[in-house]
Order: sequence, then structure tokens, then C-alpha cells
Amino acid sequence: MRSKSRRAPAAAVQPPRTVTIEPLDPWLVCGPDTSVRELWRVREQVGKVITFHMVFFDKYGWYCEHGQQCAAVTEVRRLIKALGVK
Repeated sequence: MRSKSRRAPAAAVQPPRTVTIEPLDPWLVCGPDTSVRELWRVREQVGKVITFHMVFFDKYGWYCEHGQQCAAVTEVRRLIKALGVK
């Protein structure tokens, strides 16, 4: 009697992830009375799925419209650090 070989399932191949980050003028987008000091639009694409994020910096700190733990916040802060702006 032959035993069936047990192969591990093939690992799913993750499609490439691309991120495009664009600075925006908080005064023009949020209005003249805004407390937002930094505003960034992040376009995240994984395969065919595209997600847009708005990342803000104001008196509450860094956050995305999707929450403080959103990966877009990390991407923007990484870019700012690489540029040596702050």
C-alpha cells in the first residue's frame, strides 16, 4: 500500500506593491482656518487594486483617514526622513 505524499501548498505569489506620494497644500485643500500643517496624498497599488490615502499632520500628530496605524502614514514619514525635511 502506497502512502499519499503530502506536499505543502504552494505559497501564494504577492503582486508587486507600488506607492506614489504627493504633497498637497493644506490651506487650499482644507481651507484657511485649518490646523493641518502637512497634507499628503498616497496612491497605493497592489496588483490591480488601487487605494488612495490622505495623510495629515496637525496638533493631533500624524494620521491617515484610515487611522493612525495605516501603512500610508509610515510611508510618508519614511519619505520625509529620507528627504531630510524634518
